[in-house]
Amino acid sequence: MTVAARPKATGETLSIQNLVKQFGDFTALGGVSLEVPSGEFFTLLGPSGCGKTTLLRIIAGLEVPTEGRVVLLGQDITPLPANQRPVNTVFQSYALFPHLSVWENIAFGLKSRRMDKAEVERRVKYGLEMLQLEKFAERLPHQLSGGQRQRVALARALVNEPQVLLLDEPMSALDAKLRAEVQVQLRRLQQQLGLTFILVTHDQDEAMAVSDRIALMRMGHLEQVGTPDEVYERPRTRYAAEFLGAANLIKGQRLPMGFEASFGKLALNRTPPWDEGYVAIRPERVRLSEVEPRQNGLRVQVREAVYRGAYQEVWLKPGDLRVRAAPHPTLQAGQELWAELPVDALVVLDE
Repeated sequence: MTVAARPKATGETLSIQNLVKQFGDFTALGGVSLEVPSGEFFTLLGPSGCGKTTLLRIIAGLEVPTEGRVVLLGQDITPLPANQRPVNTVFQSYALFPHLSVWENIAFGLKSRRMDKAEVERRVKYGLEMLQLEKFAERLPHQLSGGQRQRVALARALVNEPQVLLLDEPMSALDAKLRAEVQVQLRRLQQQLGLTFILVTHDQDEAMAVSDRIALMRMGHLEQVGTPDEVYERPRTRYAAEFLGAANLIKGQRLPMGFEASFGKLALNRTPPWDEGYVAIRPERVRLSEVEPRQNGLRVQVREAVYRGAYQEVWLKPGDLRVRAAPHPTLQAGQELWAELPVDALVVLDE
């Protein structure tokens, strides 16, 4: 895909200021504030009902907030209707017109704005080239694959040259293989254009693959915001640790010089802020060995071992620890060995 890069703007593109949204007695958003810099691929991640789609619809102008403001490039756009905002949305259903060709679907918004015919032609041609759709220009949506329809929806939004592109679970209808391919294409396109993309998804792998930053949402609030490696490697809460990949949650008590779990004492890299709480460690960070580790070693027994091709998933006792290790043909239930919980991999949670 060859796309002329657009220079990235500097500074803040989008400011979400204390947004509250009530639907009767139900609070969909409970005072959300966010800053999204220009040119960032930002993802709102969370389960159904957490408020992510409501937040996206307020940014798009499709919902009116109960309280708070949406500021874009220094302008308060909260009072503006959707058609007056420099924002475009790609929906989960793609919302293509079934009776219009690919060319006509891409041109529809431009014609609605009564744009000059030559400019419509130029932009549609650019959109077709950008998303590699030239040979499909005369086809109808039902003659396209799911991935091709998704690219048409993207082209239709991008030819309007929005300041912000909103993506409402646009890959959820694709199969796993195609979804992975489209994720790479979408990320590459965003980087080439230098536009601000805001994606809504419940798929943690998708969020990790495409995002500059992720906002993990829970019950109308922000649970944690950070880069993919920050929210994955350093979750702040049990919810964040469990939602973003698998995690071993270890309950215990704070000691003057560490932490004590039911299976023994562990050294930590920071003192817990509580008397009793949890530390977390990702399964791939637990190390298995025949030799006793120097620190944070635990004598364990294999409860179950499942071969998954690229890795082996192992459950250990005591501690009910889950491990992802390199495939090992001799690893089997009942085997005894050592598990190391490295200090730098143990994360003290805030609860």
